[in-house]
Amino acid sequence: MFIRLIGMFEVRDEAGVDRTPRGAKARGLLALLVRTPGHRRPRRWLESRLWSDRGPEQASGSLRQALSELRRALGPLADRLRSDRDMVALGAFRTDAGDPASVREALAQGREFLEGIDILDAAFAAWLTEERQKLAAEAAAAAPVARPIAPFSLQLADLPEGTSAVIAQDLAAAIARLTAEHLLVPGQRGVTADRLPGGVNLVIEGDWTDDTACLKVRLVDQAMRKTLWSQRLVAGLADSRGELPRVTFDSLDAKLM
Repeated sequence: MFIRLIGMFEVRDEAGVDRTPRGAKARGLLALLVRTPGHRRPRRWLESRLWSDRGPEQASGSLRQALSELRRALGPLADRLRSDRDMVALGAFRTDAGDPASVREALAQGREFLEGIDILDAAFAAWLTEERQKLAAEAAAAAPVARPIAPFSLQLADLPEGTSAVIAQDLAAAIARLTAEHLLVPGQRGVTADRLPGGVNLVIEGDWTDDTACLKVRLVDQAMRKTLWSQRLVAGLADSRGELPRVTFDSLDAKLM
């Protein structure tokens, strides 16, 4: 059974059949149970939230009527609503209010907790306001915190003998760009300022093989002097038109620590 609390209230069974009760108090009763840890409340507590302006006997009779309406609406799912002389409990259900990320997205789209439930009871209105504030706070607390990315400096170490300054600069720019793209890929372990407060260096080493530069690129934690990521690269010489060297990754040698 699925109970939607964000937006228009809705109850559906596993087959997708609508089991939503028509009465506002019956819907409110379900919402009170869903938002209660353990999903069970004393009858007197429920009566005090939905019929706070009535005497004990009248409030008790109104609760019995709401429970009967709920069981009729739930049909074959009625056994999931249990009650005795003292307590009312709800079991075996899912709700959209249990996932702070989903709640945050729904609230961002302008939806609201228990839209359209018009219950003229001061105690219920106070509970509704409190729950809306609580959901908004939970959603905000679960929002991903943007962490600053630590800047990395470029350090050229032992480039092949005879490499011109222009080629070195071009290689450095190309490799820095590719490395940055690697760090920004969703799901990759980014290098963040809190993890690497000293920043990270990009170190390039290599040698010539015929007319090809065989390079090794490393990301090094400046503070710990530890290699975080390494990659072999192959770069050809620039042609006569002065184009940038062709740089290709050998992905089989990639390593992320």
